[in-house]
Amino acid sequence: MKNKLSKWTKEIEEVSMCVYKITLTHELGPSVQKIGHDLEKLESEVELSAIEIDNQIEEMIKTKKA
Repeated sequence: MKNKLSKWTKEIEEVSMCVYKITLTHELGPSVQKIGHDLEKLESEVELSAIEIDNQIEEMIKTKKA
């Protein structure tokens, strides 16, 4: 999954005791953010969302080139 996220930067912040905010930002600007208690689950969810967005971006780029 890491290879799929090569165009994304990840930021993890503990905003309160055991409450985490994870933000993934694409090099073109879109971002995904989740807040919650279960860090591993949050990471998985935000990465899946980022992959979906990445696929949409790639599809838009292909459409524009055609």
